[in-house]
Amino acid sequence: MKKSKQIALGGMLSALILTMMFLGSVIWAFTYIAPLMSSLIMLIICDITGKKNALITFAAVSIISLFFLPDKECALTYAFFFGYYVIIKDFIEKIKPKPLSILIKYIIYNAGIISSQLLLIYAFGIPLDNPWGKWGIIILLALANLVFLIYDFMLKRVILLYEIKYKKKLEKLLR
Repeated sequence: MKKSKQIALGGMLSALILTMMFLGSVIWAFTYIAPLMSSLIMLIICDITGKKNALITFAAVSIISLFFLPDKECALTYAFFFGYYVIIKDFIEKIKPKPLSILIKYIIYNAGIISSQLLLIYAFGIPLDNPWGKWGIIILLALANLVFLIYDFMLKRVILLYEIKYKKKLEKLLR
């Protein structure tokens, strides 16, 4: 694919990600769904234009999201984990032994989610609404890790589905 087509595709898909993130910022229920769905679009960018262009797209979308989206939680969730996870997933899964690979995934996920929440609390002054105290934080983190387990499991299936069913059609369309 020509470089100009890669840049144009990256720009269009970046706009699609920003639109999705804006919906996540406006509709409360999409605060965590929008970054998750945006990572699926990053999968296409990573596959079609390469990891280098995907990283550039991730950086651009993250910066624009942080400056322009009203809901900083949605933007930070994308910037601190979901935006780049699809790009680094292959590298992490190549690590042997398999339990070490899984441990690294969870460390990266928890570091991203916890640091984004701490940034929300201390930099943006958004209070953590938690009526259950310290136990509530532990329960929420455990549920977030369960969601990540399901996300990672489903992401493998989505990647396989994309490669089998949609990749050739998309490449044919982009010629």
